[in-house]
Amino acid sequence: MIPGPKLQHGNLHSDGLIYYARAIQEALNIAPYIQFHIWLGMIESSELETTQMGDLSPFARTEFLDPSEDRTAKIDLFGTWDAWEIIRTTCKHHSRLLVALALPKHLPILQVQTRWYSEPVHLLTIDGMTFIKNQKGYPVLSKAHQALIAKFMRLRTPPWILLCDVGPIPGLEIDDEPQSGASPADKADFPTIAQTMSQAKKHQDPTPHLSYMRNLQQRQPPRTPIERFGTGYQDYLQAPLQPLTVNLESITYEVFEKDPIKYAWYERAVAKALNDWMEQKKPTSGPEGKVVVAVVGAGRGPLVTRALRASAETGVKIEMWVVEKNPNAFVLLQRHNENIWGGVCNLVKSDMRSWKGPHRAIENSPNSGSAASVRHTPIDILISELLGSFGDNELSPECLDGVTHLLNPGHGISIPASYSAHLTPIAAPKLYADICGQRISNPAAPETPYVVMLHAIDYLSTTSPPGGSATGHTAQLSSSVGSTHSAVGARNSTSTPPPIFEAPTPIVLPTWSFSHHNPNIPPQSTTSSMIANEHNVRQTRLAFPCQNRGVCHGLAGYFETVLYGDIELSTNPVTMDAKSSGMISWFPIYFPLKTPLYVPDNGEVVVTMYRQTDNRKVCCSKSTTKHYADNDERRAKKCSYGR
Repeated sequence: MIPGPKLQHGNLHSDGLIYYARAIQEALNIAPYIQFHIWLGMIESSELETTQMGDLSPFARTEFLDPSEDRTAKIDLFGTWDAWEIIRTTCKHHSRLLVALALPKHLPILQVQTRWYSEPVHLLTIDGMTFIKNQKGYPVLSKAHQALIAKFMRLRTPPWILLCDVGPIPGLEIDDEPQSGASPADKADFPTIAQTMSQAKKHQDPTPHLSYMRNLQQRQPPRTPIERFGTGYQDYLQAPLQPLTVNLESITYEVFEKDPIKYAWYERAVAKALNDWMEQKKPTSGPEGKVVVAVVGAGRGPLVTRALRASAETGVKIEMWVVEKNPNAFVLLQRHNENIWGGVCNLVKSDMRSWKGPHRAIENSPNSGSAASVRHTPIDILISELLGSFGDNELSPECLDGVTHLLNPGHGISIPASYSAHLTPIAAPKLYADICGQRISNPAAPETPYVVMLHAIDYLSTTSPPGGSATGHTAQLSSSVGSTHSAVGARNSTSTPPPIFEAPTPIVLPTWSFSHHNPNIPPQSTTSSMIANEHNVRQTRLAFPCQNRGVCHGLAGYFETVLYGDIELSTNPVTMDAKSSGMISWFPIYFPLKTPLYVPDNGEVVVTMYRQTDNRKVCCSKSTTKHYADNDERRAKKCSYGR
């Protein structure tokens, strides 16, 4: 652990920072097996200067402090982070360069807390002066500190916590050892002052700070369903699925089928569509008044089960068609049709784009058994789950274009009815470091989108929290800490979990959208199963205001979809809780930047993104620009998905 650079001392302002960074770089090269933790505070100013152990700044001679200059020292909330960014950049994001973060007594604004949360913090140090006394006299932390520590403890690799200047641990210090030359009788007859005080207070906890931290660890709030589902996958880079060209394994289907929200919402959408069909007295395409329902890309059949259940609940009879091209999954569909669905499903092993639709034999046809004796009918309700982390990145528009022409032209319903992709710029130094480590074996790593359960990130474009910095500085003092006790004090009280950390709300903007069925689809050729795809080309230009400076390492992508009516699914962090809280099927997509983009205070990140296509693949390309004053800087990349 190395004390961080002194940013403000006397009239000097970060003058020796680059020399400090070069020294750390040389140390990393000399010691290949040592992890270096730079001990930094969240913020630093001349008014908040403290002398840490090993700090040599008090011994600096006056001639090196440049007294001729008169600079007014101001609190720079991101000054310490700026210093860390210079050190980290000089050392080229070295994997053994980490942060030891000192938590101050008064936490800064939320934007500073979330910035440090995104950094590789492996140690949290808490000084004894950071603790406050509760009503029973025990040392406790404020609610803001509890919430921040609880958030750090949810990281894939949670940091260690070091308590500083909280007193010795009995039995481990040299002063606790008996002095040589003193007889046991002397010690019994003439106890020391410390022994007398110890005997008088032996009912008290000798290590109250340590006991409180252990108690705080035991009272962590329960993990959400998505956190339990994604344990071990936080900030882990995964290649997006491409089910159009790759037949997924059974375990992949099984993982997604564990979602507690997605399929329940699909069942609600199908039930509502069936009810509306009957209430509006729409004509059906099936025999005996049955509604023709087709599940395309059925996988192992969870949507089929839900659709049949919705039919039973609403009392609306349906004719079920199931289309799947994966031969391994199709075998399981046949087994389910025999053992679970009672043989009521019509199974079709085919790519949905070449399927000609539901068919039935023409009665009393003279050409019985030939193609002329088969009549194709429209689909009333088309159900699919072809969406990826960015909505269209698994080529849902291209796949559904090949089958939506089979929908009932007047009353056909597509579930989902529409979907849109959304973006926001993020700072993700851990992900950037991981991608840099893959460049040697995979030069295309910076040009590849990834599916990531984003965790240790910082949203660069956010809305101001209501009421300003409610948890910053003096606003988070000793209010509402009376219910927090140490482990000793909590034995006879009701223990409540620490408060939830509420980060600033990100600004997430829509890029493009698709809807079905789409009247702009060109007619399908009679000589080829291929259709033109120019109607699925998209482009957008988005501007993200950034109040605080930072480094943009890439873009986080989400999607929202309308299944039917007011039933929606969302991975957008702004709307997910309201539309589909607890959904775990999709992690966000991450579009990395090959070169990180530094964004100044009150800057703006402008993203220009294109969805382009040719006769064999779809490609997503983008450029990002920072705008401030008269200086522009651009970063561009191209990445292919969904072949």
